[in-house]
Amino acid sequence: MTWTLAHNSTLHIVELVFAGSTTGPDLREATVQGIALGKEQGILDYFVDATEIQLHNVSTFDLYDLPNMQYVKEGLDRRSRVAFVMPKLPKEKKDAEFYEIACANRGWHVRSFPNRDKAIEWLTGSNLSDKPQD
Repeated sequence: MTWTLAHNSTLHIVELVFAGSTTGPDLREATVQGIALGKEQGILDYFVDATEIQLHNVSTFDLYDLPNMQYVKEGLDRRSRVAFVMPKLPKEKKDAEFYEIACANRGWHVRSFPNRDKAIEWLTGSNLSDKPQD
């Protein structure tokens, strides 16, 4: 598995971290499990760390399908917000920019950030230094 998923009870968010080689099926499975965890915990906010992601055999359609079909299929609440940290690699960064635009065009609240602190601040509406982390 190229990703880990956790419930951060202190910040009341779902945290998804990608590391290494990630395929289209990996993205879909992480989405399914992440949304399920959010529903189970009553969470609407998601943090995704894509800093170390390396996309392999991931098409533009795979990226477009997440906000266009997968989020709807899994019953993601339209009030949900997703903050993600941009990947380091140039190709992955370009793909992440496409994903962010595709989400916005479908009415999802998804936004990219240069680091974890900025992403968490957007999700929680407060300075990260004021909150302990799990």
